[in-house]
Amino acid sequence: MSLSVSYCCCHGGTNGIDSEYDGVADTCAAIKRTPSRANISSTYSSRKRRRISVASLDLGRDLATPLTPETSIEETNADRFVTVRMSTSLPLNMTPRTNRIAKAFGLVDDRVLSPTDSLSPSSIPSLRSLLRRSASELFSTSRTASLLSAKANLGTRKHFVMALDGPGISTDLFASPMAWSHANCIGVAFKHDVYFQNLESRAIVHLCRSSLSDGMVHSIDWGGETKPYRLALGTKAGVVRVMDSEKRMQTVEWVNDGHGMGGMHWNGDVLAVGRAGGNVTLFDVRMRAEITKIVGHKRRVHGVKWSTDGRHLATGDDGGIVHVWDHRACDLLTDDDKHVRMKHKGPVKALSWSPWQHDLLATGGGSPDGEIHIWNTRKMAPSSEPMHTISLQTAITSLHWSPHCKELLSTHGSSWTVSQSNVHSASQASALSTENSLVVHSYPSCKQIVNVKGHSAPVGHSCISPDGCSIFTVSPVEETIKMFRVWSAPDGKGKNEGGDMTLKSTIR
Repeated sequence: MSLSVSYCCCHGGTNGIDSEYDGVADTCAAIKRTPSRANISSTYSSRKRRRISVASLDLGRDLATPLTPETSIEETNADRFVTVRMSTSLPLNMTPRTNRIAKAFGLVDDRVLSPTDSLSPSSIPSLRSLLRRSASELFSTSRTASLLSAKANLGTRKHFVMALDGPGISTDLFASPMAWSHANCIGVAFKHDVYFQNLESRAIVHLCRSSLSDGMVHSIDWGGETKPYRLALGTKAGVVRVMDSEKRMQTVEWVNDGHGMGGMHWNGDVLAVGRAGGNVTLFDVRMRAEITKIVGHKRRVHGVKWSTDGRHLATGDDGGIVHVWDHRACDLLTDDDKHVRMKHKGPVKALSWSPWQHDLLATGGGSPDGEIHIWNTRKMAPSSEPMHTISLQTAITSLHWSPHCKELLSTHGSSWTVSQSNVHSASQASALSTENSLVVHSYPSCKQIVNVKGHSAPVGHSCISPDGCSIFTVSPVEETIKMFRVWSAPDGKGKNEGGDMTLKSTIR
């Protein structure tokens, strides 16, 4: 029945049979159309489908339901100004041609920004380690030795540059029989005679001779940079003379005061002289008389050294006491009444003021002390201790600060063995290795960076060159004077007068 009705509705009759089927048509219109899904033709129109789908929508129910997104929106830490690349994007270097183009535009290296939503936990430790490494590189010092350091000079070539024979030089290890002038002349005292050699022309000059009553020459010292040809000498009897090396004549003489001779050092026109009785006398060549007498020591004063700024005078005696005298205040900074003492357990001859920190003083003790003390004279207080102490168990005969780097050179005599059972064997070995040697210490770590065996016998005295690069050492027992290249000056200044060849000659 449904097939016939459907057929009639879809195919209308002709004119001849219209009236015949009018009743049937009305009946078909009154019958409800319920087509079967299995019998729907393939020609069923899409328009009729759209009508059915629209009719099936319940707009009231859909509008009453609030709109909710299918996926929740999450906040991220990604940079909103830099787009995140899709994971499915093609790589820029997938073919040789695209690889060349990407390289030309700089799109295949680390400069390409690749932001992510958040840092992965594995990247956080690597970032921290990178920051830690960067900070350590920033604050760490370079392991490469500086070209100015003794490690790059004396440490690489441990041989002397020049050697001079010195027969008859004073065998007293507390004497100061050698000095180096700013005119590049090395002066040496041999018993009663004083010679000097011009290191540029190699000319040797006999300057003067003391009388037998005055005794042998104990100490000599050249004038400073303003008076490079002025030389002062003191005999064991206590006579002090000032010589002009250019004119080869005596200019001033101060008679014997009956107290013998110790060390001496110039400060402009003022000469400080240590005496055997414990006094320190100041002479002024312009007044040709004694101007001041410093009282503080009770035994012979071996070491006398002015600070580089000329404001303080350091002195050391045979009992190990070190005093610092303020030149402007005319008063001692170290005194028993002030309970401020600088003391060693052995005689003190080695004194050196730092040229780059005027209040830094290094003192060295002889046997049985064998220690280097470094003091800050600006912070002197009752019962004050040295800033640094370097124990070497070897007699320290001289000290020199480098003007070009923070290093301290010490020369040494004989070593001794400490009998205490609590002393480590490594300390004994260190003492033996510094015997008759030149040792360079870094500051402020105070570590040994160079150790050179300079002589076969104790080094009695040494002096530094005017350019601050070389050292002359003398060994009275060996009767030899040697020159060592220790440091270098910045920008190639202060070239070595001896060159790279070893020179041997005699100074008398």
